[in-house]
Amino acid sequence: MDPWPEQVRFTEEEALANLRAVLELCAAGEVKCSDKTRRPSAATVRTVGAHLAHGDFYPEEPIAAFAWPLLLQAGGLASLDGTRLRLTPKGRAALGKPSAEAIRSLWRRWLTHAVIDEFSRVEQIKGQQARNVLTAAKTRRQAVAAALATCPPGK
Repeated sequence: MDPWPEQVRFTEEEALANLRAVLELCAAGEVKCSDKTRRPSAATVRTVGAHLAHGDFYPEEPIAAFAWPLLLQAGGLASLDGTRLRLTPKGRAALGKPSAEAIRSLWRRWLTHAVIDEFSRVEQIKGQQARNVLTAAKTRRQAVAAALATCPPGK
């Protein structure tokens, strides 16, 4: 039996709610990241995960809860102040605007601004510290964007 049966999640509304939730957590000073790696702490991943609409994608693998603090950093909505992620003026402004505008901005920035390479959290990928082992994150992100652009709306 498949431990994760196939399911469809309509994440458009989730993303809007999750952006607001993580911005509010940052405003409350509840999001901590390493000052060296900029990655969220385990406690932050749990906190963010508890506030996500419909939870994370897999119960034992926090993907969205790990990604949201990184997306806010890459998008310029939050920056590190010591180990706490604080809202930037752009992040505070995003709280007062429709979330769709901020999501669009985050997508565009994610394509070109890597806080970290997403693959770095997957320890099974060998040789990540060596040069020229993986393609550049920006190149992979451009390929993802190109592939998604071919998808018909609503699919």
